[in-house]
Amino acid sequence: MKPDFFRLRNIFAMVLIAGVFATLALAHNKLLKSAPNAGATLKTSPARVEMWFAEKPDLAVTKIAVKGPAGPVETGPLHANAATSIAADFKGKLADGLYLVSWQTAGDDGHVAKGDFSFTVKSAQ
Repeated sequence: MKPDFFRLRNIFAMVLIAGVFATLALAHNKLLKSAPNAGATLKTSPARVEMWFAEKPDLAVTKIAVKGPAGPVETGPLHANAATSIAADFKGKLADGLYLVSWQTAGDDGHVAKGDFSFTVKSAQ
C-alpha cells in the first residue's frame, strides 16, 4: 500500500503545479470589449475608440494605433475613462472603409499583451 500512496501524492503534486502554471499563463491582461465592436459596420464615423480590459491597463506601456484606407489615423492622447478602460478620440471624421485598431498594454503581472481588431465605416449614401 505504501507505493500507491507515494504515487498518488506525486500525481497530486504534478496536477497542482500544472494548475499554478496554467493560472499564471492566463493572468495576462485581456481585451474584454471595444467600441466600436470588433467586426462592426458603422453608418457614421465614431468619435473615439475605447477598449475595456480584464485588469487596469498600465498607461506607461499602453499604445493604440488605428490604420484606415488612407493610412494611419490621427488620434488624441490616450485617456482612462474607468478603472479598466482606455480611449483615444479621433481628430476628425473617418472616411468610409475598413479600419484596423492595434493595441498594446500590460496589467497587474507586468507582461505586455497585444492584439488588434477591425471595424468598417460605411455611410448610407
